[in-house]
Amino acid sequence: MKSNLDDLHLFCRIVETGALRAAAAEIGTDPSNVSRRLSGLEERLGVQLIARSRARSTTTDAGRTYYDQLKPLLERMEALEDDVSGAANDPRGTLRISAPIDFGTQYIGPWLRELASQSPRLSVDLIVSDSYVDFEGEGLDIAIRIGQLSDSALMARRIGAMPLAVVGAPKYLKERGTPQTPDDLTAHDFILYSGLRAGAKLLLTHRDGIEKQVVTPSRFSVNNLGGVGRIVLAGGGLHAGPTWFFSEALDSGDLINVLPDWAPPTYPVYALYAPGAYVPAKIRRFIDLAAIRMRSTNGIIA
Repeated sequence: MKSNLDDLHLFCRIVETGALRAAAAEIGTDPSNVSRRLSGLEERLGVQLIARSRARSTTTDAGRTYYDQLKPLLERMEALEDDVSGAANDPRGTLRISAPIDFGTQYIGPWLRELASQSPRLSVDLIVSDSYVDFEGEGLDIAIRIGQLSDSALMARRIGAMPLAVVGAPKYLKERGTPQTPDDLTAHDFILYSGLRAGAKLLLTHRDGIEKQVVTPSRFSVNNLGGVGRIVLAGGGLHAGPTWFFSEALDSGDLINVLPDWAPPTYPVYALYAPGAYVPAKIRRFIDLAAIRMRSTNGIIA
């Protein structure tokens, strides 16, 4: 007996979300219904695909083999249906995307809202987190990463870059003095953003091309850019961070660019997605939109 195509898609979502309950929530049904459909698929195949528990569902060896070969087949079938129906450029389904908290809230969210307003058959699920989000375990379509990438089997498209500046509050600079040269930074306290793996050394480039590497002493790191900003605004220390995040404070004078002629290296911004011969329109359209919007966003360059 042949398997129902919907059940095959459901099996893939169980694997990708890591739980029957999560897959059930996605399609708006009861977990018991998902369990029955999965059991029916396993009965037809004569093998257990998913080992169930209350907290999480884990693929068996047979389930992993089945998923690895089934997923590309379903993608090719979806591509064929889109080509035949003329919907290859029509975003549809649910676009599940992760991004750092502050960047995701300020930029990715509005861009997703713009895409959704143009695509009536598209739903959006945005996950904002400054911690690493497991791409496969969370069933993501796109992950936004900032900074240099580690080795990964995922596809990566560079959609822009973030210029940085060394900033400090007037209160702090009044107490500790304003650095005049990169070497002066070694006598100051830095607040580090651990989400970008900031280290104890900072490379600065002068507008005439001269480079200088200096030590940035720190006893304080925060894994959230918003938290870093509040500490710096309160006079807790200096920070080498993205100008887009501090643009309002810099414009108002609440923060000062302490070395305007020197700039840290820009951070590249990437959109990661799963490899495959077929990239759904929802992924292609969002990445294209994000790349365009980054080129026109204050404090961000492509």
